[in-house]
Amino acid sequence: MDSFPNRLVFIFCTALGIVLGGALIGSLSTIITGQQPYFTMRKLAEDMKLWAVVAALGGSFSSFEALGSGLFSGEIRILAKHFFYVVSSFAGAELGIYLIYTLTGSGNP
Repeated sequence: MDSFPNRLVFIFCTALGIVLGGALIGSLSTIITGQQPYFTMRKLAEDMKLWAVVAALGGSFSSFEALGSGLFSGEIRILAKHFFYVVSSFAGAELGIYLIYTLTGSGNP
């Protein structure tokens, strides 16, 4: 799991899983209370996007710190690597939101 492509896929799938799992499981409360889960699923997916990105990157802002240190110390390789990690986590979270919107039948967010 230490290779760069493996880490990118891991981060992507983690962010995707957080958004999908959180929205699907979180909407169970509306089923229990007799409401429709569609609006709750969409709201939860949008609200969890940033948290999914942070959790997929390791639960802290270490990637953002590495971006800053790479930028100011001139280490382009570290800068590029962590940039792609952040992009991968955002892509996973966005795909999760897109899938929730598709599942609920409301089109694009």
